[in-house]
Amino acid sequence: MSNQELSNLSALLVESHASTQKLIETVDLELEIYTDPVWRARDVLWHIAVWDRQVTQSIEAFEFGGQYSIPDFDEHEFNSASINEGRELSLEQVLKGSNQARRQFQQAVERFPAEQVDAELLYPWGDESGDIAQLVNYMVDHDEEHRQEILSADNP
Repeated sequence: MSNQELSNLSALLVESHASTQKLIETVDLELEIYTDPVWRARDVLWHIAVWDRQVTQSIEAFEFGGQYSIPDFDEHEFNSASINEGRELSLEQVLKGSNQARRQFQQAVERFPAEQVDAELLYPWGDESGDIAQLVNYMVDHDEEHRQEILSADNP
C-alpha cells in the first residue's frame, strides 16, 4: 500500500464523519435510539468518538513498536461506562469531542508508515488484529451502522 492508499483511507474517514455530521444536523440529538439501555443520538455520537480514540491509541502504539488494547475489555461494560462519561458533558463538548477524535484518527492514519501497512496491529478490543485498511473499513462500517440506526429511530 502506498502513501496514496493511506491518503485514500484518511479521505474515507473524512467522508464517513461528514455523513455522520450531516445526519446529526437533521435530528434531535435527544432522540432515543435504543431503549434497553437507553441511548440517545448524542450518546451514539459520543460512542463513535470514544471508539475513534481507542483505535487511534492502537495505531499509535503500533507506530512506536508496541500494541494497545483496552485493559480487561468487556464490550458492554466499556460502552456503558463511556456513554455515562459522555452524559456528563455538554452537547457542545460532545460535538467538539466527536470532531476532535475523528481528526486524530485521520491524522494517525496519515502518519502510518507506508512500509508497514500490510503488518497486523492489535485492535483495541484485544481479540482481533489486522492491517490498517481493515481497521479503517471496520470503523467506517461502524459509523454507517449507527447512522442507519439513527435514521430508523428518526423515521419509525
